[in-house]
Amino acid sequence: MSSRYFKTPLYAAFFCVFLNACKVSAPPTDIAVVQCPDRTASIAAVQGDAYESPLAGEQVTLQGIVTLIQQGLGFFMEEPGSDDDVQTSNAVFIQYAQPLTGIKQGSRLSVRGEVTEIGESRDTLTALSNTTDLVVCSAGNPLPLTEISLPLDGPGREALEGMRVLIDDKLVVSGVYQFEQGKFTLSANGVQYVPTEVMQPGPATNDLIAQNRAAALPVLLSGDMKSPALVVNGTSTNRLTGVMAHDKRGKRLTIESISGFSTPYIEVPTATPPDTLRIVGMNLHNYFNGDGNGLGFPTPRGAKTIEAFQQQRSRIGAAIGVLDPHVIAVMELENDGFGPDSAAQDFIQLANDASHESWAVTRPVADNTGTDQIAVGIFYRSDRLEAIGPALTLEGEVFKRSRQPQAQLFQHLPDGEKLLIVINHLKSKGSCPDSGVNANQKDGQGCWNDMRRIAAEKMSAWAKEIAASYGTENILILGDMNAYRNEDPIGSIRDAGFIELMERGPLPTYSFVYAGQRGTLDYAFSSDALLGKVQKAYIWNVNAAFPSKVALPQTWLGFSDHDPVVVELRLRHSSTSD
Repeated sequence: MSSRYFKTPLYAAFFCVFLNACKVSAPPTDIAVVQCPDRTASIAAVQGDAYESPLAGEQVTLQGIVTLIQQGLGFFMEEPGSDDDVQTSNAVFIQYAQPLTGIKQGSRLSVRGEVTEIGESRDTLTALSNTTDLVVCSAGNPLPLTEISLPLDGPGREALEGMRVLIDDKLVVSGVYQFEQGKFTLSANGVQYVPTEVMQPGPATNDLIAQNRAAALPVLLSGDMKSPALVVNGTSTNRLTGVMAHDKRGKRLTIESISGFSTPYIEVPTATPPDTLRIVGMNLHNYFNGDGNGLGFPTPRGAKTIEAFQQQRSRIGAAIGVLDPHVIAVMELENDGFGPDSAAQDFIQLANDASHESWAVTRPVADNTGTDQIAVGIFYRSDRLEAIGPALTLEGEVFKRSRQPQAQLFQHLPDGEKLLIVINHLKSKGSCPDSGVNANQKDGQGCWNDMRRIAAEKMSAWAKEIAASYGTENILILGDMNAYRNEDPIGSIRDAGFIELMERGPLPTYSFVYAGQRGTLDYAFSSDALLGKVQKAYIWNVNAAFPSKVALPQTWLGFSDHDPVVVELRLRHSSTSD
């Protein structure tokens, strides 16, 4: 076994599963094993030390040991000791669409074909195509294995293309977006964070992105699992072998064996104390109920079928049952009014059924919830809170792309204390303009940052004005700000005098996972007067770290793509947070 790269220390392990890969048909008993014809080139010479082969278009005869078979596509073949240059791979892909009867891992082959590059991007796969003269020279050969470690830059990965490798270090699961396809990503630098979650915007954020990419390894589960497997962002493993294959977009290690993982511990909220208000900020991930009568699917942004909506509804209901809240401030609610068939009325019924309590929804003046397909909303238990007057909304140019905020004054029925709750959903970082102040400034904040900043400033001033007009200083601001912790919009809300409640505890936190990197998009801000009444505030991490489209052990897991924010208040008494 050779070692091409120095190993680096990584992080700790979680849940147990073992994977066997590369199952192929056993060779027939009459297979011919013959003397290998002379090769005309080494595999290392075909690979070269660049992204594309120096022998592209030439006919060559290669020899090597089969390490990974992809039936219907071909196989990877490696020539141990092809050369001593660590800049060149000793393996190559052989395109072969015919059934590979008689060939399995460990078969030594000779094959002739044309050197080609598969794919259209820079990260193509060097291969032999239009193959002829496929000869099995021997069987049962030891499989080559090269020990490597991360981080690896582009040239470093290219030098390992197609090779069978061992990583004997601790790796943390990061990206799980395509886990239902057996694909996920492992990271060598621990749990990865979006740069502006942990550092100030600026050019250095690009350096951290590059570091995260170099430390990340896309992988593919292959073969039969001996036990069901579930991986989530943050779980880890410490040893795996596989072949540095390709998934048409780039290199992805096809796993042959992997050591144990263990599931993370998910804390379930305790019962709400009798004198405490539990308020939850919850992104519903496009709660669209069709026409309200079982039809109207697919919806514009939400469920494609009635069955999918019922599953979504069931998961959200289970989460409400576990959280036992008194207020649910929501984002991504279908903006179809408040009639009997509306998503708002459907959500009230869901909350009633889940909690066995009576729920209501706040309504703005003239039911003005804006013109976007989705809206924010505030649902509350009518036995604990009374809405004072209609909800207020903030309009203006910057809120034509952001959903317009909604503010509602409540009176806590047991003690008469007043509380202003403001819910937001600022513009996302998608659909970027090509130029101007809202274009991507390459400082880590993405596009539309200036619009989000202005919206945050206007919303903060507006919230204070409303509270003053109502004679209260108790303000709680919630919402999906589409900005990470150190970005300008969050700084604007802080500068207005509000305290972000998660920052009173350990950092970093997260409520969202993007490209395998954690970050906070969902917040709870308190006015200074309310701060002493906050008993507890936390993000309940039950969504963002989990893969979608797979079975999860609890109904309430994965009910959205964002994690909910939970705030507990005791309005009549001052107390420090625990």
